[in-house]
Amino acid sequence: MHKMHGRWCWSGLWPLLVLLLLPSSIAIADRPATRNGTESHRTAVRSSSNVCRSRQFWQTFPLVDTCPPAILPLRGTVYILYDVNISEGFNLRRDVYIRLAVFVRRLRRRKRFRNVRLVLPPFPRLYHWHSHHLKQSDVGWGHFFDLDSLRRYAPILDYSEFLAEYRQFGMPAPPYVHISQVFRLMHYEIMLEQGIFRDKYERVAPKLDDNSCNEYSTAGGPLLSQSLLRYGQYHCVHFQGSAGLLERLLREAIAEDTAGAEDIDDMRVYAILSSETVLHDHWGDEHFWKARRSMRFSKYLSQVASDFLRYAFDTTDSTAGVQRPAMWEMERPKRDALGGDFICAHLRRGDFVRSREATTPTLKSAAQQIKQLLRAFNASTVFLSTDATPYDLVQMRSMFQGFRFVHFQPESNLQRQKLKDGGVAIVDQLVCSYARYFIGTYESTFTYRIYEEREILGFSKSSTFNTICKVVGGNCPRNAVWPIVWDDDGDNDTPY
Repeated sequence: MHKMHGRWCWSGLWPLLVLLLLPSSIAIADRPATRNGTESHRTAVRSSSNVCRSRQFWQTFPLVDTCPPAILPLRGTVYILYDVNISEGFNLRRDVYIRLAVFVRRLRRRKRFRNVRLVLPPFPRLYHWHSHHLKQSDVGWGHFFDLDSLRRYAPILDYSEFLAEYRQFGMPAPPYVHISQVFRLMHYEIMLEQGIFRDKYERVAPKLDDNSCNEYSTAGGPLLSQSLLRYGQYHCVHFQGSAGLLERLLREAIAEDTAGAEDIDDMRVYAILSSETVLHDHWGDEHFWKARRSMRFSKYLSQVASDFLRYAFDTTDSTAGVQRPAMWEMERPKRDALGGDFICAHLRRGDFVRSREATTPTLKSAAQQIKQLLRAFNASTVFLSTDATPYDLVQMRSMFQGFRFVHFQPESNLQRQKLKDGGVAIVDQLVCSYARYFIGTYESTFTYRIYEEREILGFSKSSTFNTICKVVGGNCPRNAVWPIVWDDDGDNDTPY
């Protein structure tokens, strides 16, 4: 079992001296594994750990005195890496982040986790990112979000920041990140016990012929395929419950990885795959909304959306009457935002046309409902956010004769390369967030994120929580209404 040792930090000529004096077994650990989780790598990890646990050699050196000052505050750091099922989309991943951000914010109050870090996984090429000519794999969260804003809520690191911080430990080995234990979460086959849902988890043996938990599969997330990651133990875990249950799982792992008092505060690295299995500790309350409010988009994406709003609709924060202070902590309850002089509709197509045929309208039906709204609000402009094909988009435009039909497209190939498909979608969401009236798609997470953004900006619920029906004038299921919740006493949690 591999353990990460916080005392591994060196300066000057110490690495040369160590390499000369270490037993030959350390050479095994220096050989890069051909694949994560191979038996040869595990043997190397164990050999390295055994050498490093030997106290009689290491105690002869005043290691604390040789550590760079930046390393000393990292004593006892616990890095939590995570990933999400490879098939999940961008907007569900944002919701999973909130679950874990709320968890680690509270976890950091515990003594052993005072230096916990949540490491944000690089985005793989997602199912909805169709522009194959663009580089859209291993995209950092900093491309889409303002990391400083996220950090003011929870102790997070983008993946590249994690690698940089990890390298500061200067371990005498190749620059690999050694994950002590990996936990692949799975749902229980039977979730209720005598009709009662209970929080619980259970480790089970992995099976190579079981796709639900195969350490060589990327189904739980492609995190382990990152070239610099190596791991020791891989666990399949039936998991049922909220994020707070993860604390028990992590405490068990730390206890297993601790040999004694001499390494009780060593740095640890763990990974949680299929983290969408974890439920919210605080869904829809002030803790959820604080985390959500901290998810400001990157300055570049916000500027592109702001420029487009001003150019296409002559709309600014001031004319729309929304609140957008420099820091999310300065936001206050608000319900009188006016919005720009346009209506926004989010029309989900793609796989919804087949998988949700019972609730997804045809192009003609959607156009008729949107035109009814335009007449009702005496508006002449509609902004359409959609993943429809170019052919369907042309058809939709032809149905709005006599109205102004607007759809965002990057102004140049260079801007498209910089935005990427995910950035284009975020610009769409921001534009819809500023509309006088918004109507979205039933059960679409893209629509849900726009609802949330408009709640933060200060719009009325009636202008926000609206759903396009399957047919005109028919009774149809509507998306749930969950208004924003504010902390009456202000943001009085301990800041991180």
